[in-house]
Amino acid sequence: MDIDEVQYLSENELISVVPNFKHPEINLIRGSVGPFLPLIPLQVPMWMAIHLKESHRCRFVCPEWLTLDSVQELLKQEQQQATFTSMPNPYVFILSQTIMNVALEDVPNGDQIRLLMKDLWDLRLAKLRSSIGNLALSGSLYAKVTHLTQVEICLIRNFLKTSLKHIAQLQDVVPEE
Repeated sequence: MDIDEVQYLSENELISVVPNFKHPEINLIRGSVGPFLPLIPLQVPMWMAIHLKESHRCRFVCPEWLTLDSVQELLKQEQQQATFTSMPNPYVFILSQTIMNVALEDVPNGDQIRLLMKDLWDLRLAKLRSSIGNLALSGSLYAKVTHLTQVEICLIRNFLKTSLKHIAQLQDVVPEE
């Protein structure tokens, strides 16, 4: 799976919107959404929320995990632990970026949250690089890593696969003492 596929999958995540129009229930392959009533929040897939927002037909309801307090707490936990902390959603970085790009005005303290999410991303990538370095130095052929998001897994999958293959080949060639 590559980043584009992860982006595609993330667009099926549900998000709350407040429509400014009236429309009956819509039947989709993955289920029904609606009815749409003005000023009544409802959950729709992210792809539909993007379309409605770009058509000026709704506003986003900021997810609880994307509030300033929640993101500050996530960053604090990540800084305090040597291992990866659990994220509120497997697509948290893609969804937050999409929400910030499409509906920044619907997110209180959006600019601050964008910076904090960037800090969180950078911190997790630094941990990821360190973990990969430790794995390579240890000579192990496997590692257990928990709490990675889908996009983080995509970033390291090919590198790890190739690196571990080379380590295995080197271990086969170099006799043990």
